[in-house]
Amino acid sequence: MKGSTIFIAGVYGTGKSTMCSALSDRLHIPAFSAGDLISAINGEQYGANKAVTDKNNNQVLLAERVRELNHENGQIILAGHFCIFNADNGVEVLPESIYSALDVTRIVLLESDVQTIIEHLRRRDGKNYSEKSVSTLIEKEREQSERISKQLKCKLDIYKMTFTDRDSDYVVSLLY
Repeated sequence: MKGSTIFIAGVYGTGKSTMCSALSDRLHIPAFSAGDLISAINGEQYGANKAVTDKNNNQVLLAERVRELNHENGQIILAGHFCIFNADNGVEVLPESIYSALDVTRIVLLESDVQTIIEHLRRRDGKNYSEKSVSTLIEKEREQSERISKQLKCKLDIYKMTFTDRDSDYVVSLLY
């Protein structure tokens, strides 16, 4: 049985985890975080340190686990990224081949303004990011979401978060 993945994308601090939890509750589809799935397999903890040791191997591990979850559930919601920060806070694009391996059939890109993201990351991780690095990450995340949606021939919706209850209402309406 082939499953499908609703991919909830966005840069750090855009509310992906909160959105996935709300969608899971309302749509009765299990939701997972790509980072949590990878951490459970390789033991790395990312937290405030967003640096990834081996992004290519992590994507292989993630694809294997998502295949298992899709087989078990038929459909899942997955929070993840198209781009990440490297150890120097430079932007790295994740391998494009991973998204077909994840059986992504729908993409919702969550966005927010730079200052809100910086504040969310400061509160959550206790780390300060520059406007320039966050702006670059946002821009690259959008570019990659558009590129991957074209490659996969799947629908892409881009939603600017308000961080209210309206967010999940609207995203549910996009999905159904």
